[in-house]
Amino acid sequence: MHKKLLASCFVLLALLPGSAQGQIAWETPMLMSPNAPDGLGLYLMDVAGGDIGLMVGWRAPGSSWGLRGGIAEAGGDDDLGVFGGLDFAGDVHRETASFPLDVDWFAGIGVGASSDAVITVPLGLTFGHTFQADNAVFVPYVAPRIFLDAFIGDEREDEVDLGLSIDLGVDFRLSRARGAPVIRFGASVGDHEGLALGVVF
Repeated sequence: MHKKLLASCFVLLALLPGSAQGQIAWETPMLMSPNAPDGLGLYLMDVAGGDIGLMVGWRAPGSSWGLRGGIAEAGGDDDLGVFGGLDFAGDVHRETASFPLDVDWFAGIGVGASSDAVITVPLGLTFGHTFQADNAVFVPYVAPRIFLDAFIGDEREDEVDLGLSIDLGVDFRLSRARGAPVIRFGASVGDHEGLALGVVF
């Protein structure tokens, strides 16, 4: 049942129209839930500034940093673009009875490139709550961020833009065991818009 649901979500994501806004943004969606899951992640994405793509992410156990990289259909005349980046996160607050949300800060730097390139530096906060059932754990979260885009290339005059996006997402583990695979969904709205669906092992 769970495999059929996951496969259906992948097909739906693949059929969604691309955003085609310009250069590919490496951080959309950011996928930064509080206490983001460790391990190797594989994602199908609809990236900001492009169309359907694939991403691989890695977060070392117990670390405060993560890496990601991928390929996607470019939004312009090019057939393919590449993107990659490095993110950092840290604790701000762990949920209590009086304030039942986990809060982390996050930041990063990365680049997306097709015909031209854009370097993006995001900074934000992520707010989430962990719900536990008998055989599952899920963490819905919201993560507003500001970001700086620095454009490099011939098709657009070199310039720097400041933007705002908000991630809405959920991490879903089909077991209460910490090492179990995590199904992840994220969507960005605002100046950078995108979708991602994947699994962290």
